[in-house]
Amino acid sequence: MPLIYSASFKHVKPYKTSCLGHFPDKSVKVLLVRDVKNTHENLSELNRLIIAEDCKILNMVPSSLKDPFIDVCYFLECDPDAANRVIKAIKKFGFSKSAAIVDSPLDDLALVPFFPLIVADRRAVVMREPMYRGLFRGFRKRLGIGAAKVFLHLVGVDVGREAYEALSEMVRGLDAVNAIRVLLMIGQSLGFCFLEELKVEDDAIIVGLAENWEGAAMRNEYNSPQCFFTKGVIEGYLEAATGERWDAEEVECLAMGSERCAFIIQKRV
Repeated sequence: MPLIYSASFKHVKPYKTSCLGHFPDKSVKVLLVRDVKNTHENLSELNRLIIAEDCKILNMVPSSLKDPFIDVCYFLECDPDAANRVIKAIKKFGFSKSAAIVDSPLDDLALVPFFPLIVADRRAVVMREPMYRGLFRGFRKRLGIGAAKVFLHLVGVDVGREAYEALSEMVRGLDAVNAIRVLLMIGQSLGFCFLEELKVEDDAIIVGLAENWEGAAMRNEYNSPQCFFTKGVIEGYLEAATGERWDAEEVECLAMGSERCAFIIQKRV
């Protein structure tokens, strides 16, 4: 069985979220089909019915991959008459309890109506780069570098402890190296960073993160490491996982022009 190792993930295409789609110069309709039986045959028939009514499916987003009954959101390129024919056909053939077009603020903008976003059974929030970049820069602007460093680190420690509690069933009993690997690989899947390197040298854990969100938000803007929040998350997480205190020293940072953000993580003496 062929395997793709985690170190090669950065060479695959980025995942473009299905939460929204902007289709300039197209007339897009968002169709929400409720309480559909989640089988391959049922969804295939539903897709064929929609296409048969002269609607082009630009995207299809189910509310769940595993639930027995789901809601399905379609981004359709079609005129209003075709969309109405689709709704009538869905109701006629009994695919779901209801089908309707969701209103949109713009004709070429399609937004998934599902709320909230659930990741691994917990609520999640997508924060695009302009927002988190504004936060990281804003803390420095309003508080100054020194106060921002202390504040972001302390908040990171608390977040790291909370992260361990959320993942405790998965990582309980693992050693520090594998516990931090799980955290960073989950972070990678959610867009925070790419785990480029993780190794042990002289009782220290060496972590290399490509495109860490914190450093990347301030790329080439400083002459010293700036991932104060990430440092705190690592320390708080490992403290909760092992019951011991840890120091994570950032020695490379995108914010200071490095090619990655790198941390040397050691137990406190």
